[in-house]
Amino acid sequence: MAANSLLASAVQALCVLAWRGAEGANSELLARSLNTNPVVVRRLLKALEHKGLVRLRPGRHGGVELVRAPDAITLQDVYRAVEPDGALFTLRERRNPRCAVQKAMVSALPPVFEAANQAVDGVLQQTTLAMLLEEVRS
Repeated sequence: MAANSLLASAVQALCVLAWRGAEGANSELLARSLNTNPVVVRRLLKALEHKGLVRLRPGRHGGVELVRAPDAITLQDVYRAVEPDGALFTLRERRNPRCAVQKAMVSALPPVFEAANQAVDGVLQQTTLAMLLEEVRS
């Protein structure tokens, strides 16, 4: 299984916006920062806009800007924007009802996954964009 880098991409894009301040940015600039296609960035920005983290200005001289201050945006906010299902760990959808191990995992794994999801959520909630910007500025 490949690791999901969607959160990292969204956080980096938001940090670029915060770092640039009132100057803002556009999807092409963010795409260069992320070393990806502007279409990928636009999809990411739509998700962030939907959750009220950025404002998109369409048109030739359009761009994107943060809606809230960097110290008011947590990584949990960003994660919820780009991963609407929210659970980092979950059971497989495809199951074999005849497998004894599978049957045991259905009851054994949820409490472990719930504790892990809560731990991750706590860390993301305590980390703001402003905290990450300190790393850029140092």
